[in-house]
Amino acid sequence: MKKQKLKKDLGLFGVYSIATGVTLSAGFFLLPGLAAVEVGSSLPLAYLLAGLLIAPGLVSMAELATAMPRAGGVYYFLDRSMGPLMGTVGGFGTWIALSLKSAFALIGIGAYLSLSFPEMNIRPISAAFAIVFGIVNLLGAKKSTAFQSVMVVGLLGLLAWFTSSGLMNIDPGNLAGMFRPDPGSLVSTAGLVVVSYMGLTQVASVAEEIQNPERNIPLGMFLAFATAILVYTVGTAVMVGVVSADVLAQDGGDLTPVATVANALVGPWGGILMTAAAVLAFSSVANAGILAASRYPLAMSRDNILPKPFSKILAQGTPIYSILATVGLILMLVLLFDATRIAKLAGAFQLLMFG
Repeated sequence: MKKQKLKKDLGLFGVYSIATGVTLSAGFFLLPGLAAVEVGSSLPLAYLLAGLLIAPGLVSMAELATAMPRAGGVYYFLDRSMGPLMGTVGGFGTWIALSLKSAFALIGIGAYLSLSFPEMNIRPISAAFAIVFGIVNLLGAKKSTAFQSVMVVGLLGLLAWFTSSGLMNIDPGNLAGMFRPDPGSLVSTAGLVVVSYMGLTQVASVAEEIQNPERNIPLGMFLAFATAILVYTVGTAVMVGVVSADVLAQDGGDLTPVATVANALVGPWGGILMTAAAVLAFSSVANAGILAASRYPLAMSRDNILPKPFSKILAQGTPIYSILATVGLILMLVLLFDATRIAKLAGAFQLLMFG
């Protein structure tokens, strides 16, 4: 039987939107408070080191996705170069890693919404959003990426306001000791926050759906990488400089650090504004994460590693059973693990796949 092909609906801005929207989310809006517990005022250095760790893998992924623009990303590369065994390990590993990333973002949605509705339980909220974005993905990659692009434009505008306002209100005393970190803590924290950059390579999973992949894949990925490095290093320096690392690290780590800083900068309305921005950012992560992760069961089904139904594609170009399986996995992760465990597992799986 002839294999069903996915539609080529994504251009350069679609690639950039997927990579940037997924990257500038949980890593910025949720993780800094958890990381500050470990590394204190050296938080920006941990993010910079994590970016350097991801760079070789990013270059390799761009080259491979350009040479072999097929659904399934890492699975397809490993299967065709190192054989079915390594392909299967890489396929399942990356599928789980991307699902963990999406689950982490969904926890972030619940955490930020609980600021305005403290009586609400985070886990049911996160699970409900997982189901909603699963439905969005069933409508097709073109529609889900259009939603992603709108979110990214709004998000970058809000982050520009946040960083520019914060730079004018930094207390230099809060940054004391930034360049004297404990090496062990810095490296371990970089391993924790490396999950923040995972979105940069997610576009390889949907390479089959990208127009002119030779140009759009590497250019979109590298533009997103430059954006991420700038936002993370400057943004976390603003967080530490405005409220101090000790405030971010209170109670085991502030799960809403951007809202805390915005509230300190301009009062309650700033916190509300950044809470809305965080919810939209996490929404784009969950949406793009399901889009990317669901292509792995599809690709493995095409090679008879998973049952044939996983490669079934609807008229609108969506692999229905692969999406449903991915949403099911994300729901399980959201309901069983806390934010720190999800971040550590996601980072570990991603580094393993790059290795």
